[in-house]
Amino acid sequence: MNSTGRLWRAVGLAALLGTLLLIGGLAYAVNDVLNPKAIEWEGAQAQPSGPAAEEKTKIDIVALGDSLTVGTGDVSGKGYVQLVRESLAESTKKPVNVIGNYAQNGYVTEQLLNDLQNPNGIAYAVGKADVVLLTIGGNDLFAIGRDVLDSQSSELDPEDVRARLPQPLARLEQILTALSGMNPNATIVYVGLYHPFYDIPELRPASVYVQQWNDQAQQIAGRLANVVFVPTFDLFQLNFAKYIYSDHFHPNQDGYARIAARVVQALE
Repeated sequence: MNSTGRLWRAVGLAALLGTLLLIGGLAYAVNDVLNPKAIEWEGAQAQPSGPAAEEKTKIDIVALGDSLTVGTGDVSGKGYVQLVRESLAESTKKPVNVIGNYAQNGYVTEQLLNDLQNPNGIAYAVGKADVVLLTIGGNDLFAIGRDVLDSQSSELDPEDVRARLPQPLARLEQILTALSGMNPNATIVYVGLYHPFYDIPELRPASVYVQQWNDQAQQIAGRLANVVFVPTFDLFQLNFAKYIYSDHFHPNQDGYARIAARVVQALE
């Protein structure tokens, strides 16, 4: 065979091989489209092969904290806790139960933190809850204000207040961290503080300390995946007397309704 024949034979062989590779690649591509394989990323965790968890058919609530969670000031006796329960039941069409309201009038962060260290008490109930509602800190701030108020000028000493805030705020962080760890699957709702003496001109400047507390609380909640901060300060700024009980400290029935509406909005 002369050189020209060998050349054409080589060209023909190369063309045949190219055609076979093209057909094989096309077949692989078609198979890959019709029968795709899951991509296994390095470090990916295998998914459980068991049946999916059943959707919960009810919602259990545990309530903790101070007199706001007790509902003091609401003549109907419901407070925001029961209003949240009723609203969630209506919106979810599921049974919603308050399986425990452990709030107590006058409670401060130190008392609640001590309660959480008892594994057979509140901690057990929290472990069973889907939602934990919490108000705490208002009495801590009130005690600070009472202790540092200048009786002659009726003014708060800013330096004294700033020096005393870190301790109860540290306890608040311990409380929220403990609750989050007790039940990572529950939603922990911390209801922020409002200024109960906002309408008194001499005491209105104390708003800055209430806001500092709320700012820190919101930052703490932001570091915990299942903790939600619900602000209430603005709910009582305008038409103050309309939403405050006659004791000039607790919300009235309408005030609690406003708090409950905001809590439900955060949960839905």
